[in-house]
Amino acid sequence: MEALKVEDILSLSDYERQRGEIRGRMQELRRLRRFELGDACVVIFENRETVRFQVQEMLRVDQSDETERIALELSCFNLLVPAKNELSATLILRVQEYRDVDSALQRMSGIANGCITLEVGEDKIPARFDVEDEHVLCSSDVFYIHFAFSEEQIAAFSNPSIPVILRSCHEHCDASIPIEGETRRSLLQDLL
Repeated sequence: MEALKVEDILSLSDYERQRGEIRGRMQELRRLRRFELGDACVVIFENRETVRFQVQEMLRVDQSDETERIALELSCFNLLVPAKNELSATLILRVQEYRDVDSALQRMSGIANGCITLEVGEDKIPARFDVEDEHVLCSSDVFYIHFAFSEEQIAAFSNPSIPVILRSCHEHCDASIPIEGETRRSLLQDLL
């Protein structure tokens, strides 16, 4: 999937005129791609359109559509646009109370060590986190994760008779959710 460029972003005035329609479409798309893994984690699969929406909303809040500012936002958010043969997602660790952030993040320590997977039939595809240092991991509650597919795994993902499951096997987040129907078809478009 192609990364976003500055010219892909609407001016503030154009975005404001189209925001209602865009926002409605994106809310439905994000709802379709959102998975709650127990009460500890939320995974939201991203694509070029969801990322563009996030950038537009950030620029709207900041009331800036200067080229340099757009380029800065894209340098961060383009990390969420899936590469070829890949699904990407935002992983959010749920923290109930702000005062409990540190203990909640410590409790989820180790989640980057193969705990989040996509199972396509018998194959397990581990999430690759954009951070490698476990201490860095425990300083934030939002992460970008990626699932790299082989051509064979993409073919299996496209076969509705082969089960696909999003799974977490962390001691504080042990859950699995099947990916089926419209959601699966939407994610398949990111892989093709």
